Amino acid sequence: MKRSRKIKFILLVILIVLAVSFSSLERSLTSSPVSVRPMGEHVTLSIAFWDIATAFKSKDAVLQKIEKEFNMTIEPVQITMADYHQKLQMWATSDKLPDVFAHSIASDSPGIYNEWIKHGLIKPLPEDLTPYPYVDQIAQIPDIRLLRKDNQLYMLPRIGYPTNRLWMLERVVFVRKDWMKDALIRELTDFKDFSNMLMTFTNRRLGSGSEPPIVGLTAAGMNELSWAFSSTFPQFAAGQWVFEDNVWIPYYASRKMDEVVVQLRELYENGALDPDFYYMKEEDALSKFAQGQAGALVYRATPSSLSRLEELWNDYQPNRSFRDSVDILRLWPSEEGQRYYYVAQTYWSETFFNAKIGDEKMSRVLQLYDYLLSPEGQRLTSYGLEDVDYRLEDGHVVMIRPVNEGSGKPDAISSVYPSIPIFRSLASWGKETEFRLNELNKISFGEENILKSLSEMEWLINNAVATPAYHKINSLSTPAKDKLSAMINPLEDVIKVVISADDPVAMWQDYVRQYKELGLGEAIAEVNGALSRRDNS
Repeated sequence: MKRSRKIKFILLVILIVLAVSFSSLERSLTSSPVSVRPMGEHVTLSIAFWDIATAFKSKDAVLQKIEKEFNMTIEPVQITMADYHQKLQMWATSDKLPDVFAHSIASDSPGIYNEWIKHGLIKPLPEDLTPYPYVDQIAQIPDIRLLRKDNQLYMLPRIGYPTNRLWMLERVVFVRKDWMKDALIRELTDFKDFSNMLMTFTNRRLGSGSEPPIVGLTAAGMNELSWAFSSTFPQFAAGQWVFEDNVWIPYYASRKMDEVVVQLRELYENGALDPDFYYMKEEDALSKFAQGQAGALVYRATPSSLSRLEELWNDYQPNRSFRDSVDILRLWPSEEGQRYYYVAQTYWSETFFNAKIGDEKMSRVLQLYDYLLSPEGQRLTSYGLEDVDYRLEDGHVVMIRPVNEGSGKPDAISSVYPSIPIFRSLASWGKETEFRLNELNKISFGEENILKSLSEMEWLINNAVATPAYHKINSLSTPAKDKLSAMINPLEDVIKVVISADDPVAMWQDYVRQYKELGLGEAIAEVNGALSRRDNS
């Protein structure tokens, strides 16, 4: 695709994928500032968010600006990705929850979410959110509306992308296209072609033969590796329920799983699959691929991810062109003749409000969140302080932050204002902003990487379909479904099947029998019954 055509296509791609007008979720960063209502009396808010205490330690100028403008003092309560479940459960049990806190129970543990509502631990959002228009936009997203209990939201979901389809680049398979060319490999028509290609990669040698052996395919864990089998069973690759024999069942109960475990075992036994896949960290998987020790990698194709992979590549192989060597693999068509792109619920994790906080505190938090979601707030968390780090000229952002002589780029905004990554993620992950061809993104990710991402989106829209997903089930909570989800981990069981020497189908069917003993049948019955009642209501 020519460069000019790529640039012209940007708007079309965003419009198609978002399926909303720019007047709603995808507003320009240079729109008019959000109007902030006069603040009441000073409030002190305890906020628990991942690594917030570390980020707020220096009390930087951005944090000071927000506290001053919103007449608040923020008391940071430290949690990490490793301990937040345990800490928040302990605080809930001991009645010591912070005023505001990040959690993921609505996303990952709806049973706990329902229990916290039942026991009055969390405060619902006001029924009328129109005073907070940007917050209200999030509350109206279709799969977020499904999270309402008695027509109320008891948390504010933290969206990754404003539509399910924008997740499409969060799962792709990268491949050494130069190795494919050397082996005269073109298009994959079935799993056998895929397996043979990976075996061809493993037969290569880096040099003298003393280096680590090349693996065909690597990935950071089973959750990411599963996408390489999206053509075999897309619901497995995306962790979705599937409609089979006129009933909705979780992917792990489907007969298609027999084929999945057979294919995974084949790659593992043949040496085509990285033997360390099940405990591989993301940085190690990327490094292995960038060093030429793997022929394929399951990863992401967003601008930031492409930039990260390219930087690693250039560190390890400075004399070999990344773009001439690496591309996104077109997986083989499914039995139905389809290729798939990844979709997910729009959100992951949520902001919760302690049931004990008063209406004034709740209003102040929502005003803060509305600001952070607004064009004015996004400029702050993207560029820094106006007239210090950037200025507006004819409605356009012009960066004036000094350029680092060594890198030729301005220093990362997070190194100047450590609080900015927290405020950027507090109300929304804002992942869709990476796709904008603005000055900051060009500096941060490289224009070619942004265009590559948009080009891949175009290809997927024209040549693939969304992974089948019924988002009503994701947000649905029933007693047996919640109980079963807390008791089993199917992906860990898949790993055990893959690395075992026993018959993979027999092993997997034994796990399914265990799931049935733990209540799988009851969970399926409850879910289908609830869906039937919801659809008929």
